[in-house]
Amino acid sequence: MERTRSLQWAGRYFLYTTGLGLLGLLLVGLGGYLAYSGLMLGPETIYGVPYPHVTSTSLLGIVPVLLGIAVWRAGKAWALYHTLSGAVSEELGDTYDTEHVKSDIVAVLDDRLADMQQDLQSVNREVRDLKEAEEFEFNAAD
Repeated sequence: MERTRSLQWAGRYFLYTTGLGLLGLLLVGLGGYLAYSGLMLGPETIYGVPYPHVTSTSLLGIVPVLLGIAVWRAGKAWALYHTLSGAVSEELGDTYDTEHVKSDIVAVLDDRLADMQQDLQSVNREVRDLKEAEEFEFNAAD
């Protein structure tokens, strides 16, 4: 594969993973914000310092965090599959051009058929010469 084409595929992979990683990070940040904003300082204290109580809003913050991690991991896998399969299919498409292979096969077959035709013509000439020689020998014996 040419250097420029491999750099293009590497750039695509970098852009895909960066974009999906940032989207996952955004979701993790949103979940962290929801979890932190849902905490309430209660009346109970530990050594005079109030400690937070978990509310339902802070529990809902877990969902975007998990979703963000899933987007990041699945995005990395998708980006690898997409860029790797695209690069391989592009390279194989150039290497195994079906029209080029067909034309090569037809050219070889044409050469072989031409050789066979020449061989048949030479065999026909030899058979004709043998028939003429046999006719001459039978006529001489009479």
